[in-house]
Amino acid sequence: MVILVTLMTSEHEWKREIGRRLRLRDLEFVFAVAESGSMAKAAAELGVTQSAVSQVIAGLEADLGVSLFDRSRRGVAPTIYGEALMRRGKVAFDEIRSCLQEIDFLKNKGTGTIRIGCPETLAASVLPMAIVNFSKQWPDVALEVETFTGADAATKLMDRSIDLVFARDGPALDALAKSDDFKITRLFEDRLSVVAGASSRWANLPHIDLADLVDAPWIVLPYGWGQDVIPNAFASRGLPPPHIALKTFSIHLRLHLLTTGRFVTALPESVIRLHGKLFDLTELRIDLPKSPYGVAIVTVKSRTLVRVVDYFISSTVEHFHRSIRDSCSD
Repeated sequence: MVILVTLMTSEHEWKREIGRRLRLRDLEFVFAVAESGSMAKAAAELGVTQSAVSQVIAGLEADLGVSLFDRSRRGVAPTIYGEALMRRGKVAFDEIRSCLQEIDFLKNKGTGTIRIGCPETLAASVLPMAIVNFSKQWPDVALEVETFTGADAATKLMDRSIDLVFARDGPALDALAKSDDFKITRLFEDRLSVVAGASSRWANLPHIDLADLVDAPWIVLPYGWGQDVIPNAFASRGLPPPHIALKTFSIHLRLHLLTTGRFVTALPESVIRLHGKLFDLTELRIDLPKSPYGVAIVTVKSRTLVRVVDYFISSTVEHFHRSIRDSCSD
């Protein structure tokens, strides 16, 4: 009982100490100074005087007993103590933002904002289907989408600038899966298919083999699974390496170039379903080596998601699982 009372007293004292030494407005000043690298720039951004910013930072440093920023003629930079305060402070700000969104969602029966990150290929294939499905149920929820490569996913999730990430199988998703920080929710297994424009000379061949595409101008990804699968397919057949005409992440550039009839590429089946008819594409009946190319949603394990984000994830999972069941029963 004595130990319990001691712990309760200590917890109460901590709450009082936090309230006395640290306010949300103070954290806002710290973030602004760190991001701008200057007291003067932070003051302009916050709409206050430079002396006000200096006083807040100096007061925090006095209360905490550490230096939060190193000062020099070139500006200011966070110390290890400043970085620790920013890292934990972002979590506090995010939790408060999530709390306010949760209240707003409950109060207004279905409003809110979801911040989504994904590579450009998924923004042009899987994400549209997920958004259409979700928006039918929750038309008043706003969605914000930011595209970036898979290598940036961990940073974006951990700094809480986004709520969830759509990702494909590959080195980036493997790295996330090995970390204890992230939760991986599988959606479906996609596959790569060899594709050309309907007006191309390959689309009209009665029978086509990989050997017929040795000299074709290929469009591949700058790196990753899509690029590896094609050379591996040629090597497994004892064929010379394919002619790489272009490397690009842009799905839109690839689609537009395919319409000219001059190029060949490998596209995920999800992209073909969405854009095949619009861009008059023909899937060439060529078997590629099996390769993991599934799609997943990634979130931070330790982060309590706003209810509307949970709804988006569950809605998306159910949509794609239902689509798979329907396709298997046809």
